[in-house]
Amino acid sequence: MRRYPLLPRSLRRLDRRAGFAATFLAAAMLVGFIGPSPPERPQKQLVRWTGEGHDWLLVGDREHDRIQAYDARDGRPLGTLDRASGLGDVDRLVLEGRWLVVLGNDAPKAVRLPGLRAQPLASRTR
Repeated sequence: MRRYPLLPRSLRRLDRRAGFAATFLAAAMLVGFIGPSPPERPQKQLVRWTGEGHDWLLVGDREHDRIQAYDARDGRPLGTLDRASGLGDVDRLVLEGRWLVVLGNDAPKAVRLPGLRAQPLASRTR
């Protein structure tokens, strides 16, 4: 038995396409609601720097916007960089040689190691 015997063939095709589209959209919505959410970014990021007789662990704390430096051999705290010492928002740490680049919502900052002093990145203008 035909579903719509009195409708023209073009309208029957349109009905099938609309049914497929509705099914596809419903499935996509279910996958979006039921699917796993992306993992949260960790609150702290760990970076290890070695150079000139130093072996440091640098911990970037996103929640408190600070970087803490520890001696990697004995765990002794070496210092802290935060907003009071010129550091801005801390989201990610990138180690590039003797430089630690701090990325966040504020302008990127560079920290020269082993000095632990934050300074703005030089901007190029032409």
